[in-house]
Parts: sequence; structure tokens; C-alpha cells
Amino acid sequence: MEIPQYKYFDNVLKNAEFTEEECQVCSKEKNCLEGEYFDRGSEVTSVCLECLDKGIITVDIPQFIKDRIYSHIKGNLVSKSKEEIEKLFNQLIEMLSKTPPVPWIQYNDWPVCCCDFARYLGEWNRDDINNNSPNGDGKKYLMSILDDFTKSKVDDIDTLWDDIGEYTAVFVFECIECSKRIAVYQSY
Repeated sequence: MEIPQYKYFDNVLKNAEFTEEECQVCSKEKNCLEGEYFDRGSEVTSVCLECLDKGIITVDIPQFIKDRIYSHIKGNLVSKSKEEIEKLFNQLIEMLSKTPPVPWIQYNDWPVCCCDFARYLGEWNRDDINNNSPNGDGKKYLMSILDDFTKSKVDDIDTLWDDIGEYTAVFVFECIECSKRIAVYQSY
């Protein structure tokens, strides 16, 4: 099977969390995603990319993520009818539910920008952040790309910075439309 490309997930082989356990649907042993991140409790243990693409088992999208994208669309596409907004909303939710899950530590916190979900670029360590910063100042760059909610939780950037890769993960996304980078951090 050729590895599919996903609108909301960059480089699935590098960035997805795979398991050695065979797909619980079709028993394939290759390219099976870790079921824990589908947010369906013990119901899902392993799903191959093909079964995910077919929608046989999908990632659960929490209500607050649905509310986030709906509010964003409604607030930015004011000239659209309620039916047009609903149709777009349903298309985006369906597409995200058939996207490999991010290996979140706490909960699904998928960012939204330009009336769509952002594309997951991967979990970045301090070197990745430094190398992607315009001037090599990773701490400053991280603060500039953190989403507003997680930024509000930062008491001390030095403590956060030192904890990356230990007890904290930084998940980085990019807007498909405007290329804005958005980081979400989560800690154990």
C-alpha cells in the first residue's frame, strides 16, 4: 500500500505513532496506528492507515474542537448561509476524523486558522524550534507561535524550555492557507 498524504498531517511515517499490533479491523500488520490516540477508550487498539482512510474506525473529535471550528467559520464567513456553514463544518470534521491522530499527552487540542484545521508538522524539540526560528532564539520564537490558551499557562519560559523533551511536548502545526505556525504544548 502506498502511504497516503493527508491534508492535516505532514509526513505520517515520521510523525504518527505506530504500533506492532495488527489492525483490529483487517488484521494487517503494517502501518498500524496506535489506538490509544483515537480517543475511543479501550475500544480501539490498532488501526491501519487503509481502514482509517475508509472511515471504518475514525478518530473521535471532541465537542470543544467541533465548537472551535464552527465558531471560527461562523465568525469569519459571515456572508455564508447557515446551510453552507453546516456543510463546510461537516466536511472538515469528517476529514479530520480520518486523519491520523496526534500523539497527544493530555487531549486533542487541534488548532484552527483561516476557516480550516491546521496541518500537523510534528513534535518539535528545542533544536527544531531553534532551527525554525528566524533568528535562532527558540524561546522567543516558541512564545510567538504558541496558541493563546497554552501561552496563557506559561509562567516562566525558561522552565517550559528546559522541560521540553523531558515532561513536556511541543506539537507544531501550520495553517494551510496563510502558513502561520501554531504550537501547542502539553505536559505529563
